[in-house]
Amino acid sequence: MKKVLILGGSHRDIPLIKASQDLGYFVITLGDKDYYLGHNYSDKSYKINFNDLEKVKEIINKEDIDYILPGSGEESYLNTVKLAHELNIGNFDIPEVANLVHNKWKFKEFCLKNNISTPNGKFYTNIDDLTDLAFPIVVKPTNLSGGRGVEIVNSKEELVKSLLEAKKVTNEIFLEEFIEGKLIAYSIFLKNKKIIYGFTGEDKTYLNKYLITTAFPCKVKEETLQKMKYDIERIAKLLNLVDGMFHLQIMIKDDIPYIIDVTRRIPGDLYPYLIEYCDGVEYSKAVVKAYTNGVIDKEFDKKFNKQKFIIRHCVMPNANGLYKNIIIDTSIKDKILYRFELLNENTIIKNYFQTQISIIFIELKSIDYRIINTLNTLINPNIL
Repeated sequence: MKKVLILGGSHRDIPLIKASQDLGYFVITLGDKDYYLGHNYSDKSYKINFNDLEKVKEIINKEDIDYILPGSGEESYLNTVKLAHELNIGNFDIPEVANLVHNKWKFKEFCLKNNISTPNGKFYTNIDDLTDLAFPIVVKPTNLSGGRGVEIVNSKEELVKSLLEAKKVTNEIFLEEFIEGKLIAYSIFLKNKKIIYGFTGEDKTYLNKYLITTAFPCKVKEETLQKMKYDIERIAKLLNLVDGMFHLQIMIKDDIPYIIDVTRRIPGDLYPYLIEYCDGVEYSKAVVKAYTNGVIDKEFDKKFNKQKFIIRHCVMPNANGLYKNIIIDTSIKDKILYRFELLNENTIIKNYFQTQISIIFIELKSIDYRIINTLNTLINPNIL
């Protein structure tokens, strides 16, 4: 049995763990966090920091690893790319391209230079640069994900304060033009620099407006979709991207799509399951096959004739305290397709703004914004 090593072991990596096992691999996960639930699903795990590349190499040699896969995180992805090219295994973009794609400012510079639709931006160097700015402005770290360090500011005073806060988590910050519109995710698969599959999903937030909690499939106007495809295939050609997945966040305003963020690692919080539930494709298996032997075969052939309407909802508390249970309204109880618990009952919540309690998938007959817009009351965590 061939072995794969996943640089990760959180709940976000479970789709890759299971897909690898379904493809016949023996799966080993890495990660030193006590809350990594993915370790419970792998065949073997090591509680080490996957940023320690020397220790990772020791495990690769000790376990006679055939392939390495990135978990759902930027550091994991970049470490995997570096090791894969060093060891000459797997199918990944060259490190220079991987670093460009996963550095928000470098990628924005690339897009602006090549007339690819994205909000304008400016790299922050010092306080003297804060002149001739049009507010509101988005403050963004170049190398963090999950909304960390991101903030929308409306004045120079707010900007100075936000920069001081952002510098606590990163030394690289840029300022981005604020565009208000419809935020969507566009998950695609590339083959020979062309898009062979695409999934569009609308993203919603709760109390933390920089952290996506709710996602569901959505339609995009044909001219908007064609612009998205044109820009992405240009990116693939200019950067010579290898076959495989590409996940983008796009803001649509007046039918114009603006690329906000991109990644070549799987989207988090079990998003691959949303794609699979809605379209009937074998997305996670395709990801594993693309990373390993580079061959995407029939994983998208079984796509449903009619897309199902599934909501992926991350349950978050609205206060700190003792988490007792989740109260689910009777109107949607029978519509729950799958539920994954992230916290045990009677856990003390200390940072409700960042804490997720559970991930719940809900199946509806069709889109229903009455349910979507009230999910945080229909699915209500009981906090004492």
